[in-house]
Amino acid sequence: MSSADNTWRGSTMAARSAERRDQLVRAGFELLGADGAAATTMRAVCRTAGLSLRYFYENFPDREALLVEVYDEVAHGLLAAVTTRLAAAPADEIARIHAAFDAAAGYFEDDPRRGRIMFRETLADDTLRTHGAAALPDFVRLIATQLSPDRAAQLTPSDLTMPISALSGALVSLFLDWLAGRIPASRPEIVAYATHLTTAILTTP
Repeated sequence: MSSADNTWRGSTMAARSAERRDQLVRAGFELLGADGAAATTMRAVCRTAGLSLRYFYENFPDREALLVEVYDEVAHGLLAAVTTRLAAAPADEIARIHAAFDAAAGYFEDDPRRGRIMFRETLADDTLRTHGAAALPDFVRLIATQLSPDRAAQLTPSDLTMPISALSGALVSLFLDWLAGRIPASRPEIVAYATHLTTAILTTP
């Protein structure tokens, strides 16, 4: 190791620390997405990541902080997938809302663990329930911004408080049941229904 540049075998200490943090987050994602919050203990995460508890505490103060980090990574991925699709979507508000939900459905369909983390585990774990209740409305607000400028101009933030709350709960149940196979619908069908539901709620006087 060189004291001049804090390197070890060609890798800086900061890079190695960042790599260990990434290993822990990936392990948390695997456990939370496959086995749930109850199975995502610090020791299980360290075992899956191949790291000691020392490195866990180097990056996270407790298990709950890791759960939030994993959830946020999935939520940010969802928003990125949706905003990327919206960049190429037509101007029509229904088409834009449909595009947003199709991007979301594809994101969860590509890796069902994402859906479990965002929907099922927010119902099973107190930390994720509280955090998800604050984070999920961001997605619904993004959907709401796809309304036409004329319609959006007629709405104040207070006008959207109840619709966003109602939609957040409804969409969690809808996607959770679809991903679990309890709703025998195709992706186009679930996207069409989510679009109809959202438009109806957001445009109700």
